[in-house]
Amino acid sequence: MALEDKMKILEKLEEGASSTDVGRLFGVHESTVRAIKRNAAAIRASMESVSPVCAKVLCVPRDANIEKMETALTFWVEDQTIGGRPLTLKAICSQAKRIYTQLVETTGKGNPDKFHASKGWFEKFRRRYSLRNSRLMGEGEPLDAQSAPRYSKQVQRLIRARGFVPQQVFNAEETSLFWKCMPSRTFREKDKNPESLEEAKDRISLIFCANAAGDKMIKPLLLYKDPNPACLLEKDKKRLPVFWRSHPKVSLTAALFLDWFHNCFIHQARSYLIEKNLEFRVLLILDRGPNHPDSLFFAHPNVDIVFLPLEGTSYLQPLDQGIIEAFRRYYTKHMFDHFADCIEKNPCLTLKETWQQYNIADALVVIKEAMDDIKPAALNKAWWKLWDDVVNDYACFPRANEEVAKIIESAKRMDFKFLDIQEGEINELLKFQALAITERESASVNTEEDKSPEPEVKMNLRKLNAVLRQASDLIDAAIDMDPFLDRSLAFKKDFNKLLYTYKEVQKNLQNKAKGLKKENEDPSKEEEMWTKEMDTESESEGESESESESEPNSESESHNEEKVEGKRGDKKPPEEDPGPSGSGTETLTISEESAKVINAELDFWNLTLELNLERVEVPELKEEENPEAVPSK
Repeated sequence: MALEDKMKILEKLEEGASSTDVGRLFGVHESTVRAIKRNAAAIRASMESVSPVCAKVLCVPRDANIEKMETALTFWVEDQTIGGRPLTLKAICSQAKRIYTQLVETTGKGNPDKFHASKGWFEKFRRRYSLRNSRLMGEGEPLDAQSAPRYSKQVQRLIRARGFVPQQVFNAEETSLFWKCMPSRTFREKDKNPESLEEAKDRISLIFCANAAGDKMIKPLLLYKDPNPACLLEKDKKRLPVFWRSHPKVSLTAALFLDWFHNCFIHQARSYLIEKNLEFRVLLILDRGPNHPDSLFFAHPNVDIVFLPLEGTSYLQPLDQGIIEAFRRYYTKHMFDHFADCIEKNPCLTLKETWQQYNIADALVVIKEAMDDIKPAALNKAWWKLWDDVVNDYACFPRANEEVAKIIESAKRMDFKFLDIQEGEINELLKFQALAITERESASVNTEEDKSPEPEVKMNLRKLNAVLRQASDLIDAAIDMDPFLDRSLAFKKDFNKLLYTYKEVQKNLQNKAKGLKKENEDPSKEEEMWTKEMDTESESEGESESESESEPNSESESHNEEKVEGKRGDKKPPEEDPGPSGSGTETLTISEESAKVINAELDFWNLTLELNLERVEVPELKEEENPEAVPSK
């Protein structure tokens, strides 16, 4: 938990709130609040002495194509992991090189020979995108028959210690599905136009979640590229057999997973446990994916989170023990039955026409039928590796070859061309349904971003310096106006935290300008021009390069001290307030446009502070006792 959050908890406790109420407000356990209260002195000391990390980081601009390539590569790695394909360092680096070369050819910027996809780049890429769940072949062996039971016993010990019953223990897992995918023999070569091929690769993502008892499967979340497809315009999306969500890249982000957790999982789990006359306490078991943030630990006081080990996710995860594969088989069978039924009702229709009419609304019906085919006993048996004591029947799980035989019978009903379809073709189709997006799709997804203007184009050092000067003047005006110094200093501290991002951008632009200076033919002349520009534009630029590594608050704090000393002797309007320059002797004159902005900001803060002061009894200050009293409006 961040220090700022701990300080907020301490403030609530000082206001008289109980530990239970504070824990409920911040979404943490009551024992955590009590621990923070016990260590209040140490937390406050750390808050006073802590140095922002961003003040010690040097920002270096990166190649835009490398950033786009890394984003596309994360989708490729994610889908390879979902498809159960082994990942090697060589395969990932080769894929990165191919995507980068395509981006260079598309954008016309950069040199593909400069990007080597080295091991050092890969390690930084892995840390940058938190790809902790992607196990590489040769880096770590999967859990063997001896180490897996050891971890299972740890989970079972936790379940017994917390008093969970099978109805309260859930597992959630994500998967992808090409919902219009058909066997390769479906269409003739002349019918395989680009639109139909693209339509066949239309993808959805699903979140499955079920408990260890097997009698409760949470309604799945479905992620689609279009938030409002035409076939669902007249449908109430709250009454669909799935929780409907959309994302342009059909990528399950951490924000979408948190949305599922709070707005889907919590409500259904609570209703189910109340119906069973059980206490609403849940243990949710997840894999260590980048879309499962650590904030889940404190997302709900009644939900405990357990992450499976990185090297044993596929071996121990209950829903990976045949449940998701069974769902794909059931979906394929019911989709073939849907096509066969449509052709039987209207013999004039061809298989291609029926397939073209098959939309996402029809797919939702097929998904519901496939979900209904998953029996509670099968969901219960899937826990045999992680929690074998809870399994009631080990012989209940359907055999894959029997389900494939049923798919073949459904395929023969669709068209005469499937009369001799073989089991290998069906297995190939089932594997293809979870394939990753292609390299071309990965590159095209990211090159579309080039069409929109980048926000950095609108920002330059001159405008940024002006904004930071206005922010500093606003802080000074608030301190001068407010009779309560502790409140104004708290405002200053919080406001400076909000300025961290822009101060980092300012430092980055300054470094870029210095880099251009070194490339100039006359370095001494460029140094003189740069120093002159920074003395007139920047509010407080240090003479040494080491001062750029100081804390972001130091500039505004020294500025405030000089202004307070100046105002004790002589009051001046904000436009003429002295501002420190490089030498500390020049006076900064604010333009008329900047003065209007400052006055507008001061009016806003005057109104805000006035509303706050209405709740506080402020003693009247006499002019002879306080010559610096705040003038009345």
